[in-house]
Amino acid sequence: MKTVRKKSNKGIKSICFMNLLVCILFIDGNSKSMFADNIFDFSQAIQTNQAQYSDNTLFQDLIPIDEESLNIAEMSLLIAKEEYSEIKIEDYVDCVDWYARMIKARITDSDGPRSIISIINEFLFDELEFIYVPTGNLEDLYLNKVIDRRIGNCVGLSILYLSIAERLNLPLFGVNVPDHIFVRYDDGEQKINIETGHKGVNRSDSFYVSNSIERFDEKSIEHGCYLQNLNTKEVISNILLNRSKIREENGDYKGALDDCDKAVLLNPKNPGIYCNRGVIHEKMGMFSDAIKNYDLAISLNRKYASAYYNRGSLFGVVGRYGQAIKDFNEAIAISPGFTLFYLNRAIAFKKMGRIDKAILDYDKIIDIDPDYAQAYCNRGVAFAETGRFDDAINDLNKAIELDPYLSDAYFSRAIFFADNNKLKEAIEDLGKCISLTPDKIFTYYLRGKMYKETGEFEKAIQDFSKAIIVRPSMAGLYIDRGVLLLQTGRIDEAITDFDKSLELFPGNPVAFRYRGESFKEKGQYEKAIDDLEMFLKIAPGAPNANIIRNEIEELKIAFLLN
Repeated sequence: MKTVRKKSNKGIKSICFMNLLVCILFIDGNSKSMFADNIFDFSQAIQTNQAQYSDNTLFQDLIPIDEESLNIAEMSLLIAKEEYSEIKIEDYVDCVDWYARMIKARITDSDGPRSIISIINEFLFDELEFIYVPTGNLEDLYLNKVIDRRIGNCVGLSILYLSIAERLNLPLFGVNVPDHIFVRYDDGEQKINIETGHKGVNRSDSFYVSNSIERFDEKSIEHGCYLQNLNTKEVISNILLNRSKIREENGDYKGALDDCDKAVLLNPKNPGIYCNRGVIHEKMGMFSDAIKNYDLAISLNRKYASAYYNRGSLFGVVGRYGQAIKDFNEAIAISPGFTLFYLNRAIAFKKMGRIDKAILDYDKIIDIDPDYAQAYCNRGVAFAETGRFDDAINDLNKAIELDPYLSDAYFSRAIFFADNNKLKEAIEDLGKCISLTPDKIFTYYLRGKMYKETGEFEKAIQDFSKAIIVRPSMAGLYIDRGVLLLQTGRIDEAITDFDKSLELFPGNPVAFRYRGESFKEKGQYEKAIDDLEMFLKIAPGAPNANIIRNEIEELKIAFLLN
């Protein structure tokens, strides 16, 4: 996820709509150029069209509209109004009109396409100082916020550029490449790519093929997925796709999925929409639907490394490790420099018992990035499992040296110390792990077990109590705490814990056994007998079954004597 960087608006002049008519008066209405003589009065049309739309009907109304009847500024602002209900769309349409008029006034009859593009670039990026940011914030996406702040991402700035071109009857189009959109002039004879992320500089198609972080193949170009001129609806789909990603990152999966579904209807040829929808389905637990969407993304772009990676990761989650490895292999073949692909393949190899293969992948990660702490941590665990204990502790120490805040490294080293009977060191590392990730229940549980081993019962009870606070539905935690309460003479508290454990897991023989022992300590022999007999009924073959039977006989005698 990219870091959000906010830029101050200090020193940036806002648009003054009061001066709009004054600006228009200075434009020579008789000037001739390749543009239409008159710029459309969009503001008047907007006021009529706004009545047709509401937050609930906007998209349904958009689908059947003929392309020639759409104007991109209006549609993008109507989508923005779903988030910013207070905005006056006609004001922003007036602003775009003003931009177009100012640009038109500077164009002469002798200006060709490149000169005109240069004039637009100078006006937007030099004079008005519009700034590109590589972020995915709503304020960088929506046209109203782009105009207010003069800051936008590739979608926001491209929408602005196309809105101006639309008013000037310029043959400009949006063009998609993976995770990016730019603008292209195309009059059928001459094509000029306009990179709004770099002040409108011209970039060749081959530049995008070579420099796109996400690779794409020739067939994806031939099929119209990338580097093809987009119609207005296809451009609008980029707004919905970007908003979907923002909503997904904020945990609004329903809203994110709704935006993806709409984006697919507007542009069914964009592999990124299917990949993003797969991520949303995955987070919603809809694994089958997620895999179908990853399949679709890959079918449209056979070099879509992220889609292979996402599908492989999901295969790993559901235990299909062989298929996961195949997908990670594809992702690595496409983008061999991405360490995350090796990391997840190593995890899949380890799950399949191929620790030797996992170690080789961790070696590769460290070759690519010698400061990747997580790779040292994971390799250290793998070394420990293969008996290479010196290598294991060296890697775990290295991981902590590189990243003192990596809780996984402290946790793994604690397990290593515990396995080597160094409980003091293990407890210390688990304490560090808890300070970094206080919501990890298993860390409290393990430290509680170790405190029990060292005879520090009160500290153990405290850790089991903290684990219960984090996960109150885990029956086993009440048993562990209850046993310690029993051993420290707090019988009634122990019985309460065993009661709670049985409430959560009614058939737990261990809870019956220790509650029986608690009743025995209180002299409630009949209850003790009932619980111990229930233990034998549930677990008749338990290793201590004969001991329990003898105990029951002794309790029956004690009961009769009392």
